Amino acid sequence: MSAKTRWAVSLILMVSAMPAFGLVWYDTGRLTIDGVELFQDADHPTQYYYLPPAPSLAMDANGNPQLLCLKYVDPKGESSGGLFHMLASLELGPERVAEIEEQLKEKRPGATIVGALNLLEAKTEEGGPATASFQVVSAVLSDSEDGGFTRSLITSGHAPLTAGSRAAVAASLDPRGATLLFESLTGVTSDVSVSIAAEYEARVRGYNATVTAEVATIYEHLSGVYNKQEGYKKRELRQVVDELYHNNVIEVEVFDRSKSLGINAAAVEGILNLVTDKIVSLMFDHTSGLAKMPEKEVAVEKGQIRGRQERGAFVKFFAGTGNQEYMTDDQFVLKSRQDIRRTTFFLNLSQDTTVRMPVYLAGNMGGLYEAHKDNPDIFRVINLGDPSFQVREVRFVLDGEWAAAFDGLVNWVSVQLLKEYGGDQPAVDAQAQLTAKDVGEGQLERSVSYPRLGIAGPEWLDYRYRVNWSLLRRDTLSEPPDGEWLTTSEPVITLRPPLEMTEAELEVDRDAMIDRGVRVGVVEVRTRVMGAAETRRVGVLRVTDAESVILLNAIHDPAAEPEVRVTWVAIEGGGRRVGEWQGMGAGYLWIEVPDLVGGAS
Repeated sequence: MSAKTRWAVSLILMVSAMPAFGLVWYDTGRLTIDGVELFQDADHPTQYYYLPPAPSLAMDANGNPQLLCLKYVDPKGESSGGLFHMLASLELGPERVAEIEEQLKEKRPGATIVGALNLLEAKTEEGGPATASFQVVSAVLSDSEDGGFTRSLITSGHAPLTAGSRAAVAASLDPRGATLLFESLTGVTSDVSVSIAAEYEARVRGYNATVTAEVATIYEHLSGVYNKQEGYKKRELRQVVDELYHNNVIEVEVFDRSKSLGINAAAVEGILNLVTDKIVSLMFDHTSGLAKMPEKEVAVEKGQIRGRQERGAFVKFFAGTGNQEYMTDDQFVLKSRQDIRRTTFFLNLSQDTTVRMPVYLAGNMGGLYEAHKDNPDIFRVINLGDPSFQVREVRFVLDGEWAAAFDGLVNWVSVQLLKEYGGDQPAVDAQAQLTAKDVGEGQLERSVSYPRLGIAGPEWLDYRYRVNWSLLRRDTLSEPPDGEWLTTSEPVITLRPPLEMTEAELEVDRDAMIDRGVRVGVVEVRTRVMGAAETRRVGVLRVTDAESVILLNAIHDPAAEPEVRVTWVAIEGGGRRVGEWQGMGAGYLWIEVPDLVGGAS
């Protein structure tokens, strides 16, 4: 009889973050193929993500680099400056990804590239976003105020980390900077580099412990009986061989970098100690453990023929201890027994964590001019003396006499300029505005520009415009009305509302006011603006005033003459007399003082 028992126990405990799309291993499965790093997905071992070695120029739908470099010269042929505009990305083209994937499959059969590594914007120590995740490294393209080559530099500041995103660089260069930049881009290495600082999330093994235990208990038993009967006596030979073999081995391996990663592995270590102690107790306890010794065979064999067992007490009393007599026969008994117990233990305790790893990438823009110098959409020199680049400025100036009208009558005035070119060229529609606040601060003009766009004749000077006036407590007044336009070629337009302004002097006899019992005279002006009549007080005549003349100013519709009247108030009794309305068109008015002595009204 033989028995075989195998007992395998495998316990795996993993404490880790929840799987996330694009989470990769930091220290497992990484490959570098043609300078491109590949990261293994933490949950799908056959999926990889790529990280380009450097940022590169973004490409449009036709495969052309999204770059513009202009150098412009003045009408005399001398360099006047330049422009530089570029879009950068952090992607590999489909053909490049396919090439790398083929090489990946040679090293890792069945592996695929599922996309770019998911990058995150770098963080500062305080946890806020970094101020320059995307930077331009250049001596020419430096926005400095101490005599640099760049008049202005604008960058997006944020790295193009998501699929399809772009980072922008735009610079306006002085004459020296434009020349240096053109020369720099002709070489293998240029003065313009772009760098990207980012981070990516990766899973890292912080704690790992394995316990391996092998328990082997082997029991072998061999017994043999030989018996040969001749004559009348019996002789027996018994042989018993017992052998017991133990082999108990336990191995514990611990990999621990939890402190450096900030992981609390106390719970996992407690489980490891508890399970290890239990396994040791089971392995080496020979009474009740797994290494318990098997039951041995006895020396006396059972099941033999009669006369081959030891005599009992009753038989020995009557017959003695000699051999029994029996029939002659031959018998040989041989028995072999083997009892083998083997037990294998395997315990794996691991704890993972997610860390943010920094990425610093830089790429140089060298060799661009040599590769694209024949493409005018990328590199070209512009002569500003060409009529196509001339620009005309038209000034709209508020008439100074009307500046006072913004105090109490005008809210704002706006101008709209329309320059049409004909054909498929779109028209220029520009606007400007002056508010009461602007006029109060001394701003009386606005400028509007439009390009020549290659028009050869003097007709490029012609344009159309219209003016809108917003009057206080009234509708907007347009000039010309009904949405029409005024056509002109004048470089300066004086802004005046479609109203008239009338000025006049009003004079009274101060001595007569005293003699006739008049304390004051209240002066009112009645006007009509946009058809609506309005009366307002413009001054007060007092007997104590040194001057006897008041200056009057009235804004009104062109066909409506403004009028003035004086209301007199008596010294005694407060009586009053209202004067007649008189027109201001003559420019001078002598007002007779009435007699109010005794409070007459």
